[in-house]
Amino acid sequence: MDETELIKEKLNIVDLIQEYLPLKKTGINFKARCPFHNEKTPSFVVSPERQIFKCFGCNVSGDIFTFLMEKEGMDFKEALEILAKKAGVVLTGNRQQATGYRERLFEVNLKSQEFFHYILTKHKLGKKALEYLTGRGISDASIEEFGLGYAPNSWESLTGFLLKRGFKAGEVVASGVAVASGSGGYDRFRGRITFPLVDGQGKLRGFSGRVLYAAEPKYINTPQTPIFDKSKFLFGINLAKQEIRNKNEAVLVEGETDVILSHQAGSKFVVACKGTALTEGQIDLLKKYAENLSLCFDMDLAGDSASRRGIEMADKAGLNIKVVELDGGKDAAEVIKEDVAQWEKALADAVPIYDYYLYSTAKRYDIKKIADLKRIGEELIPVWAKITDDLVRDRYIQKLAAFLKTDEQVLRESVERMRKTPQQSYTSVLHQPVKQDNIVTSRSRRELLEEYLIALLLHSPKDFVFVPNFPETTLHLFLRETLRQIYVFLVLYLDSISFKSKAFDINEFASGLPKELTSEVDRLYLTELDSKLADEKKWQKEVDGVIGELKKALIKASLEKLSFEIKNAQEFGKMEIVETLNKRFRDLSVKLKNL
Repeated sequence: MDETELIKEKLNIVDLIQEYLPLKKTGINFKARCPFHNEKTPSFVVSPERQIFKCFGCNVSGDIFTFLMEKEGMDFKEALEILAKKAGVVLTGNRQQATGYRERLFEVNLKSQEFFHYILTKHKLGKKALEYLTGRGISDASIEEFGLGYAPNSWESLTGFLLKRGFKAGEVVASGVAVASGSGGYDRFRGRITFPLVDGQGKLRGFSGRVLYAAEPKYINTPQTPIFDKSKFLFGINLAKQEIRNKNEAVLVEGETDVILSHQAGSKFVVACKGTALTEGQIDLLKKYAENLSLCFDMDLAGDSASRRGIEMADKAGLNIKVVELDGGKDAAEVIKEDVAQWEKALADAVPIYDYYLYSTAKRYDIKKIADLKRIGEELIPVWAKITDDLVRDRYIQKLAAFLKTDEQVLRESVERMRKTPQQSYTSVLHQPVKQDNIVTSRSRRELLEEYLIALLLHSPKDFVFVPNFPETTLHLFLRETLRQIYVFLVLYLDSISFKSKAFDINEFASGLPKELTSEVDRLYLTELDSKLADEKKWQKEVDGVIGELKKALIKASLEKLSFEIKNAQEFGKMEIVETLNKRFRDLSVKLKNL
């Protein structure tokens, strides 16, 4: 057993945290006011079963090591030594062996980068990739500075190269540059331009690969490995961190090419997050270097719920956020290649995030229409309610009132009501009337019901042997891919333990999950549910109720789509199609009525 696991086994997280603050037992977990931010209502939850904690207010979470590091400002090594002494565990050479294993993975990445870079710059196999990069405006100096490369379009060229240099097949696969196979492994990034993923300390943790020939997906990354976590990584941070410190500002773009051309143009405080949804790990990383953050993506951030959640977390973390707007839906790389001055002007003219939200709604809605006026309120009032700074929130209430030409006091009361309204419990969402015209939530009822179903399955009554009997069509109930994946793992696990007449064991279930799903499972497991659901019959009834509501939501979505298709077919005079669609509409309506 690894020494960290042995320490966690010997120490109880509840006992450790109680040395710092009083915990109160609520159901199977413990609660307290968060020690990491000021709050009046306790939202800090500790699970003795999972040996983890999470604050649902500031989103800090982790195990005993994380708690000590956050509370005392220690690094991992210091926390390890203190907790080892407390647990009576003598740190031995095993720790050095673990460190040695990680170092071997770093070495695999370094040797792979040498290989890729050589192929791109010196070998005829890299000629087309080099021409592509040159065509994008990337200079030879940038190719060297960022260590770009090319992976030949063959199955085992890199793997064979690494094996000949003394690396084991397991190390090559564990580093992420190869995929496990019956013969050992095959190259992950074949036929792709490679971008080394180097952290702030200069350690090469993985790669991103862009296709050179027509293929999907366009980009792939090193998967989660012992040395790489995508959610805590920013591309270009190794080269940008000093300039970010100097300017006290970071500009966040979506792609590697955006970063490279930005640096090439002199904007050396630009990094990329691989997508538009900021994570807690990336926010924590940015906070180390700057207080100001500008977002530059070729999409409308205000219309994307995942992006909005990331922006909310960044605001809560104290970052001042702006948006860099580029004309015509272009990305940063395109603008820089066409006109560097236009890029510099866009950076200088970045607008505060809440002004951006206002401009975005102005483009998408017409305030003269009552229906659009209502949509603007539903979209912006929850956002305004979550603005953490009182003065900033007050200023934007005034701006929104002026924009909507409405009474400022009415708007202020709506925002304050939203701020004071406690977050709806999953149970209340299930049992409230479906009519939601006057209910404004940051997440839809359907999203909450999806989460509630997973939370229920994670909290089956003690010693209750639950036999899942869900048809495959239940998978279609989930909009969120992450929850769909967790659901599949849950059903498979529940099915396997039902044969052995075993009760649900959260630790056993979590041990079989991919790492990227564990944090979401822990969040939902730490969610407090109604104590009445400890009763088997009431729990089963609740599960059936949630599934029933999700089925209704799915059918309603299908009916809305059919209504649109019927209207279109009628406009184009396609009466045969109209008749077919009307029959499907009637059949679904009957099905909905019978649920």
